Amino acid sequence: MGALAAGLAAALAAGFLAAGFAAALAAGFAAALVAGLAAALAAGLAAALAAGFAAALAGALAAAFGAAAFFTAAGLAAAFGAAFFAGAFAAGAFVVCFAMRCPLRFAAGHE
Repeated sequence: MGALAAGLAAALAAGFLAAGFAAALAAGFAAALVAGLAAALAAGLAAALAAGFAAALAGALAAAFGAAAFFTAAGLAAAFGAAFFAGAFAAGAFVVCFAMRCPLRFAAGHE
């Protein structure tokens, strides 16, 4: 009877040990799964944040350089336009001065 009780106690202890091992394994697996999920979530969030920051930076730079290019082109066009009109005005003044001077010289008899 003692051997039977000892065997039963040993089987019971082995069962509890196996159950405890299985529970510990399941708890460890669940903890690892949760930790892995949290790490993946954090990594995904960090990647999304970095990608969003990079996209925002690229958009801001493109907008800034686009505006700078637009204003540079507009400034160059304005400068060229002003130079053209200044040149045309100077040429017109020269022509008017020459056209007015020559008839006066010929009219006065100075050749």
